[in-house]
Amino acid sequence: CGGSSLHGYVNHPRVSALNAQEDEAAARVIRPWDERTQTLVGDPLRSDDDDPELIVHVPFVSDVKVRGLMIIGGGGGKAPSSMKVWVNKPAGDISFDNASRRKPTQSFDLAEDLRGELEYQTDFTQFQAVSSLTLFFPSNKNGNGTTEIVFLGFRGEGTGNRRDMIVTAVYESRPMAEDHRTPAEDGAPAAIL
Repeated sequence: CGGSSLHGYVNHPRVSALNAQEDEAAARVIRPWDERTQTLVGDPLRSDDDDPELIVHVPFVSDVKVRGLMIIGGGGGKAPSSMKVWVNKPAGDISFDNASRRKPTQSFDLAEDLRGELEYQTDFTQFQAVSSLTLFFPSNKNGNGTTEIVFLGFRGEGTGNRRDMIVTAVYESRPMAEDHRTPAEDGAPAAIL
């Protein structure tokens, strides 16, 4: 797949997970592409006991084009079995109540990949100008119990476009004199030319 690791574009402090045993684990498993086979420092991302569902929200610091995703799950059937992905949804917009009813940008059936060899290519036309991804893992290979993710990686390219720089401006088509005060009307001395 073209592109390079998008790890540097991930806004790690704002990564969040719903139904996770540990809140910080979601950001911990998002690592550089070339570190996918290295041993994870700390615990992996795990869903709460007896509930395999996980939702992970991944914001980026600037818009990116996502070409591929990689998920390395836990062994023993704890790896996720499928994934639904939404582009540019605010954190909290996708919940366990509505994730099964809302149409995702793209869905994937996942294989158990413990060595980091499988990459899931996105429909590139739908993954342009991505400011965030919301990932829903409804079940694992066992069908119940804990879901475990050891690595979550994204590949593509950064655009450099920052959404926080957008300015909302109001323009007048016809100026109204009462909207514009002069220095004399404000009590300031008039300029002498």
